[in-house]
Amino acid sequence: MAPSFTARIQLFLLRALGFLIGLVGRAALVLGGPKFASKTPRPVTEPLLLLSGMQLAKLIRQRKVKCIDVVQAYINRIKDVNPMINGIVKYRFEEAMKEAHAVDQKLAEKQEDEATLENKWPFLGVPLTVKEAFQLQGGEGCTLAAACSVIGVGSDIGGSIRMPAFFNGIFGHKPSPGVVPNKGQFPLAVGAQELFLCTGPMCRYAEDLAPMLKVMAGPGIKRLKLDTKVHLKDLKFYWMEHDGGSFLMSKVDQDLIMTQKKEPVKFVDLLGDHGKHVSPLWELIKWCLGLSVYTIPSIGLALLEEKLRYSNEKYQKFKAVEESLRKELVDMLGDDGVFLYPSHPTVAPKHHVPLTRPFNFAYTGVFSALGLPVTQCPLGLNAKGLPLGIQVVAGPFNDHLTLAVAQYLEKTFGGWVCPGKF
Repeated sequence: MAPSFTARIQLFLLRALGFLIGLVGRAALVLGGPKFASKTPRPVTEPLLLLSGMQLAKLIRQRKVKCIDVVQAYINRIKDVNPMINGIVKYRFEEAMKEAHAVDQKLAEKQEDEATLENKWPFLGVPLTVKEAFQLQGGEGCTLAAACSVIGVGSDIGGSIRMPAFFNGIFGHKPSPGVVPNKGQFPLAVGAQELFLCTGPMCRYAEDLAPMLKVMAGPGIKRLKLDTKVHLKDLKFYWMEHDGGSFLMSKVDQDLIMTQKKEPVKFVDLLGDHGKHVSPLWELIKWCLGLSVYTIPSIGLALLEEKLRYSNEKYQKFKAVEESLRKELVDMLGDDGVFLYPSHPTVAPKHHVPLTRPFNFAYTGVFSALGLPVTQCPLGLNAKGLPLGIQVVAGPFNDHLTLAVAQYLEKTFGGWVCPGKF
């Protein structure tokens, strides 16, 4: 049946909006966005900074390396690099050194053997950083990539683990929903947000992903099969180069394509604080004056939602599409299949350029909506030295498949690239 006149008008307006956003994006690329002095972090020269979390933990348990030396090495790196990248917003160096000293003291007492220590505290003595949700978004990915940390914790509601991990050339895993508890996160996820929010590991070395997930999941780890041996030759591989083309999203970079071949809640209500009404148009005016507390993508989404006249009938239609897509994908993957899909349609953009393409997050957001486990894997650098990467998706609670493929891709493509070497 042909679409109604009103529907055709709405589609035309959406296409026009997408065209205008694209023009703004191209202008931003030409102008280069804000002008920053080009700086490159110095290459890592301290060997301790080039070991995985698992390797460091083993050396510390075996008393071949002192925890205090490892922590001091990372403090030195942070002091050297963080003024340039602004990836860490809160220092606790004195407390960290005290904790490191306590670890060394405990090990010196030799009250427990290495196996017991590994079982009770698999990452004993290993420094980590945790995503900061307010002052700096994306800082965890940058901190890890710059070798200011070796393992980190992130949260993902639409791609906030995977996009920073992709832009910075590291690993990031969005677990199957419900495996890792979100307790302690602030702001608290409520309502529809609770269905999508996942806490997961971010790191430079693929071998750290599974052990980190075990620690973070606690009792929830029983829902996964992380100890099951995965033979890649027995897996079914599926892939797509892009989303088929959308006027609201960027075209997938050729570099990324070539690498591969090698209850209803309105979004505008989620912006409100405990029922406080938010006017998207008024917030847009405030944003132009630098007075809005909301980001331009969230304001734009709320405006689009308002113009499309949200209704329960439309929600049910979209919900039916989501459930149909999920069933099709889950049936296709089964318990022995993985799906390869771009982490983002473009390589790491310049500052503020993503504001002109707010819907590019759909490349990661779709799998949050479908509730599937996903691992972002780095695949080296392009000709300009920017990270390439891909998402590896599996069926529900088959996280062990994506993590196994991540280790294979690391061996094949080299994984994280030490900064300053390009």
